[in-house]
Amino acid sequence: MFHKGLNKEIIIESAKEMIEKDGIQQFSMRKLAEKLGVKTASLYTHIESMEMLFTQIGLNALNDQKNCLMDAIGEKHGDPAIEAVAEGYRRFAAEHMELYRFIMQMPSGNNEVLKEAAAVTAEPFMKVLDDYCISDSRKMHWQRIIRGLLHGFISEEQSGYFSHFPVPVKESYDIAIGCVIAGLHKEECENSEQ
Repeated sequence: MFHKGLNKEIIIESAKEMIEKDGIQQFSMRKLAEKLGVKTASLYTHIESMEMLFTQIGLNALNDQKNCLMDAIGEKHGDPAIEAVAEGYRRFAAEHMELYRFIMQMPSGNNEVLKEAAAVTAEPFMKVLDDYCISDSRKMHWQRIIRGLLHGFISEEQSGYFSHFPVPVKESYDIAIGCVIAGLHKEECENSEQ
């Protein structure tokens, strides 16, 4: 029997809020049921399994991240758009630390889910790379490079590895983004010489 007013969207949003507040290690279906004022078994009338719930939370959080990045880009193009997407990425990770950690280890469930997650993740980066005169296949490489650099930097920063030197972390981040931009311009120059 369905609990009146309870649905899949409410369950996903409530679980996402719990993970964002307390982290994935503190999450349980029992705690979620308590928060929603239902029995644990009632949750399973709306969702198939905890794995499916985590996959939906991950996709939902990835969409939140994508929207944050698209808002950061706005109407910017070229180098300012690269700087904006990088700043938006760092801001999302700082403001939603537990969700960011969750989506970085999100259970993919199956290939279709993984494809959807990859598309959502890549979209803002492919948008900003469209302003550069490089081939589509090279854009795919560059979006991986940018995402990898940003994630690596943020992971080190969140783990406290950047707190032992007397230089601002933001300055280091800006230098890293400057290196990406320089690399993109170098590739454009090489393409124009061919």
